Amino acid sequence: MTDSAAAAGEDRIGALPDDILRLVLSFLPSRESVCTCVLARRWRNLWKSVPTVVFYEEEEARFVTSLLLLRDRTPLREFVFVSFLDGTPQDAELWLRYAASCQVKVLRLAVHRYDFTERLPLPDMTLVCHQLTTLDICSVTLEERTLDFSSCPVLDVLEMQDCEINAEKISCQSLRHLSMDTCSFPEDVRTRISCPSLAALDLTENVGLTPFLESMPSLVTASVRFDTEWSEREEPYDHCLNGGYYGHCGEDSCLACHHIDSEDDVCVLLDGLCGAADLKLISTPKMIICTRDFKWRHTFTKLKTLYLSEWCLAADFSGLVYFLQHSPNLEKLTLALKICEQESLNIKDDSYKPSKEYLISKNLKVVEIKCCYEVESIHHIVEILINLGVPPENINILHNHESSDRFSFEEE
Repeated sequence: MTDSAAAAGEDRIGALPDDILRLVLSFLPSRESVCTCVLARRWRNLWKSVPTVVFYEEEEARFVTSLLLLRDRTPLREFVFVSFLDGTPQDAELWLRYAASCQVKVLRLAVHRYDFTERLPLPDMTLVCHQLTTLDICSVTLEERTLDFSSCPVLDVLEMQDCEINAEKISCQSLRHLSMDTCSFPEDVRTRISCPSLAALDLTENVGLTPFLESMPSLVTASVRFDTEWSEREEPYDHCLNGGYYGHCGEDSCLACHHIDSEDDVCVLLDGLCGAADLKLISTPKMIICTRDFKWRHTFTKLKTLYLSEWCLAADFSGLVYFLQHSPNLEKLTLALKICEQESLNIKDDSYKPSKEYLISKNLKVVEIKCCYEVESIHHIVEILINLGVPPENINILHNHESSDRFSFEEE
């Protein structure tokens, strides 16, 4: 505002069109947006048609509900609730239904409770919203046995964090991006994920039984990081304590192998992941789901970039050898190994020497081994990679993920 305009008392902001003022208000939390109603007569009802509803920090459920009831039912671009909640599950369900009725495009619900071990239960998560493209939920318990998003035909992104999932199946035909972080899956049945259009998948530090992945022919990138704190849990799902890297260890006390023995003979993960071009699998050596899936001999024809942790070295390098043999177009391999200075891997003296029919992809140009220290085990791994057909000049060892040394092993 110029000095002359200010001196004349001219309201330059008030002269803007209503649509511009609503856009300005959309960048404010809803509580602050409502407060603008006292500025002038023209501002009295503008907040009611702002295309966003946003609540942060601590909000009273009564205030949120009252605001929604007074607001015009104009289309919503975004509904965000990231706050502590003193209300009930019925309050949250009412808000979700209101947002859906306004054809919201982006819906984010992160409910924090004063008891941090408690999640907000949502008995009914059924949404009918033909414009919804992004759904982001955090710290809720989804009690339905089926999460079917068929009534959200353009849903593109689904993100779940710290959620308890009781569903036996999650299905969405349109979904292209799925992220599930520190969620809890059922303990008695594997959740089936049916998202055939998925292009990006991220499963990180989830607990419970590993979900069953149906075929994902459009998958491009996938990252699966298994529960790293499994040993501290009462029931170590999908982790064999007896070295049965393929399951079926034969010990009655092994809950993981006992559960697998009772399942149908089906592939859990790799059937859904085998179409990825960029794949990351991170776990401890005790995790048995990936190695168990090897018997279906999926070929990763599109895989260009692969990132594996130390689990792939267990059972005579079964994971490493499998991927090198079944990834004909692999270009880059990264091995991230948590090996301390005094640690070593349990490696036999004789190196792995495959037959010629198992030589690896000629496209493999870069192999990175990330470790803390250059112990003898790392040299042994390099020797095995060379025996598998990796040119020694393509192998790099990265210490502390920062420095790089090139090793020049020669085959004997």
